[in-house]
Amino acid sequence: MSKSRFIISLCLCLAVQLGVAQEYVRLDKDSYQLHLSEYPKDTIRVLEKGKETKLKQGKYILQKNQFMGLSNAFITINQDGIVDGDFKIEKDGRTGDVIVRHGVLQQMTVKSAALPDFQYTITDSSSVQRNFKNGKISQEKTVFYRAANSGKKVTKVFFDNYYTVENDFDHTRADYRLDNTLMYSAKLNCGGQIQESKSFDTNGQLLKHTYRKAKIDYTDLYQNNNLVERKYNLDNCFYHEYFKNSLLVQKVVEKKDKGNTEKYVYNGAGKLINKNTGG
Repeated sequence: MSKSRFIISLCLCLAVQLGVAQEYVRLDKDSYQLHLSEYPKDTIRVLEKGKETKLKQGKYILQKNQFMGLSNAFITINQDGIVDGDFKIEKDGRTGDVIVRHGVLQQMTVKSAALPDFQYTITDSSSVQRNFKNGKISQEKTVFYRAANSGKKVTKVFFDNYYTVENDFDHTRADYRLDNTLMYSAKLNCGGQIQESKSFDTNGQLLKHTYRKAKIDYTDLYQNNNLVERKYNLDNCFYHEYFKNSLLVQKVVEKKDKGNTEKYVYNGAGKLINKNTGG
């Protein structure tokens, strides 16, 4: 009796081990990979030799995916042939936890040990990608989807004591302290060159404003939010204007020609009060 029980137990153990071994089917990494589809947007797809395919219902290990490259993704395919439910991706001590709803990726978090390395989150209107370093966010990218456009991107890059935001909605860039106080803002053209900028002190007061008007580049300096100086070049002359209570009190014009410098000083009313034409 004990012998028959032993044989039955042994058979059960073998059956369990065989069932575990067959629970996941490992697919050839050179032929299959997991892919995030752009249309329908954010759908988890299985590609076979670069083309979308539908697997039979069951559990699979895909050894190549768009998120972590060569790694093991443990997925489940439902009767409709789509990825069903949350799954894990494992690679060299890193683990990716992927949340899926009706075949659509909602969030993915990749961790090394307990610390996050990477996070990707999708809502109905945007996607957010975060990169971590030593548990702190080092970079964040947000793409907002619109019907007329595939996406507009906002990128945040974090440093030790501030972070930078680049926004291609209106082509702007801004620096913030870690307490979210604005330090610097810039308006960019389509080529990424600065068209206008403003810098601020620790109290948020304007210090410097650079801008272009009528093809002339201006630099305005402020104290206590009041304009005190303005600098610009016009017709090969350098202009330096001084203000008090934001009213013009003096203008200095310098012109250099063949090694000679001409300097003219005007009062606020535009009257010449000093002239120097020395070499």
